[in-house]
Amino acid sequence: MKKPDSIILFARLFLGAISLGAINFAFRWSDATALLAQSPEAKAAGIGLGFLIAVFVVSTSINLALWYFISRRASKVAKWIQTIFYLIGLASFAWTFNNPLEPQGLALAISVVILIIYGAATAMLFRPDAIAWFDRKPFDPGTFR
Repeated sequence: MKKPDSIILFARLFLGAISLGAINFAFRWSDATALLAQSPEAKAAGIGLGFLIAVFVVSTSINLALWYFISRRASKVAKWIQTIFYLIGLASFAWTFNNPLEPQGLALAISVVILIIYGAATAMLFRPDAIAWFDRKPFDPGTFR
């Protein structure tokens, strides 16, 4: 089965959102380090620069693994994990307005754009051609008879 347009668009949007997230991470680096240095709560919890880098690397790795299993392996499990992660991210976005460590100004605007792109990518997974992609059989069982 040829890869459907919805899955191709999902992959492009998803990778674009990951790339934009990496740019936003780099853009906010000086602000984040300054806020961490001033936050007694972060110091008490042992949150430092290494923690920020580790969270970024782990979350990016998880996203790339989801992209691979969704767009290359047609994994329904990965589809639902991505959907749940998106919904959790959408719900937790409400708390970013009250936390001084979360993005402000232009970084907040970029975060909103990233959230919209992730939402559009996730919506692609529920279009009819994508549903057929996930429902396909990986091989014909009659091949081995």
